[in-house]
Amino acid sequence: MPEQPATPVTVLLTPDGRITGWGEGAARLFGRTAGEALGAMLTDLLGRPAAAEPLTAALKLTAEGRPWCGVLPLSDAGLSASCDPMTGADGGTAVALTVAPPWAGGLELLSEAGRRIGSTLDLHRTAREVVAVTVPRFADAGAIYVLERLLADDDRPAAEADGSAVVRRLAVSFADDDPRGWSREFPVNEVIVYPPSTPYARCLATGRMVEFGGDAVQDTLAHRTGRIIDGLLDHVSLLAVPLVARGRTLGFAVFSRKRGRLPFASADAALAAELAARAATCIDNACQYRREHSTATALKAGLLPAAVAVPPGLQIAHRYLPARSGVGGDWYDVVPLPGDRIAVVIGDSVGHGVTAAAAMGQLRVAAHTLAGCEFPPGEVLERLDQIAQGLDAAQFATCLCLVCDPATLRCELACAGHPPPLLALPDGTARHFPVPDGLPLGVSDEAHPPVYGQAPAAIPPGATLALYTDGLVESRMRNVDEGIARLASALVASRSASLEETADGVLALLEDQQGHDDIALLLIRPDLPEPGGQA
Repeated sequence: MPEQPATPVTVLLTPDGRITGWGEGAARLFGRTAGEALGAMLTDLLGRPAAAEPLTAALKLTAEGRPWCGVLPLSDAGLSASCDPMTGADGGTAVALTVAPPWAGGLELLSEAGRRIGSTLDLHRTAREVVAVTVPRFADAGAIYVLERLLADDDRPAAEADGSAVVRRLAVSFADDDPRGWSREFPVNEVIVYPPSTPYARCLATGRMVEFGGDAVQDTLAHRTGRIIDGLLDHVSLLAVPLVARGRTLGFAVFSRKRGRLPFASADAALAAELAARAATCIDNACQYRREHSTATALKAGLLPAAVAVPPGLQIAHRYLPARSGVGGDWYDVVPLPGDRIAVVIGDSVGHGVTAAAAMGQLRVAAHTLAGCEFPPGEVLERLDQIAQGLDAAQFATCLCLVCDPATLRCELACAGHPPPLLALPDGTARHFPVPDGLPLGVSDEAHPPVYGQAPAAIPPGATLALYTDGLVESRMRNVDEGIARLASALVASRSASLEETADGVLALLEDQQGHDDIALLLIRPDLPEPGGQA
């Protein structure tokens, strides 16, 4: 299909309607070359005898030196046109006939589509935005269908063996005063199998638009129910438009018009193709995000510990809250060591999505192994730094490693750029737990690897030690230091005999931090009695 002109087209005519000037815009609009057009009568060239009388009247006025404007039946829908007198190359009278393309109003529609479609990466919302833009301005009904295999979690063949189209309806809209009945008949999220002979399956197989009506409407749209729905056959002109992005056909859009409205013409088909192309890009982005988010979520769910090993003498509560916008790289682990000791590791790989989750997984497994080999915390971080240097998926990561002996409550800590632990004391105060500073993992020069120092510390009886990631303390509204001060206050205010209730209370008080970034929180409390004998 030739590309349609987006601006008005001018044709030069003699006063009796014979063509003397025919440019590329006219060729695209009317589908006739200059060789075919020059010297021909305009109405004969276009096969529009009904246009002869109104065009003759317009040309007569123009020949008298009076400009004319109105609608001429030069297409099925009619074309807005104007006639202006001018002097021809031979000094005689000529007429400049300027015609607005029938889809010129579609420029506004395309502009609106650019503003409204793809406002989020939510697949269903994107599909709803497409039909909301097109119904009822462009069509009396519209729907978006995406290949089911793109949405399925299992591995399926690239296409159905028999050529059928297995699709899911993501959005549907009707211009009727009461569209609820239609929505019941064509529900969102319904999976439909269209046989190879249907226009929809042909559209998918060829990647080309299919126009149909008449018996095909009955055969195709009634295929799902095996019966004719009241009012269904009023939709007499339909377009099945492929949704193609990056060379792949993702599904198709359906637009239909009812009796009493002009059927789809070539200009309408060009507009539908442009709308579908823009919609397909947004749908493809949403599909990619959906797959990546699903993969990262599943990957992270499989790597984060569902439970932690708690040795005698300690209580441990842990929480993980993913970001709404995507899965990040927060991770933590509690590794049992000989003598009822434990190693606690918490970290944050930069970024979001599959790459961050994959880097997190590799670092967590490595940290678990290194800590389990009873390397001291500083050496654990030094070896993790060497591993992080070779991870293409991670630019850098922060990490904190702690080894604790519940019998003595003595700890050894090392830190690689991670936020410092907090200690909430029984007297209602909170302070930083001492930890030496160190570079984040993966940012140092390989020729000069960092040395991570260790600091000894002790957890006082009855105190609560908090390890966390920056999602709990950093935001656009406040800096990290202010966020850490808020966390310290929340730890003191949420103190409870139950460490689980304490963790829930902290997250409730800092609810405004949630959703922007991943959040990990580990609380450690000795079972030893507090000073004064209180358990």
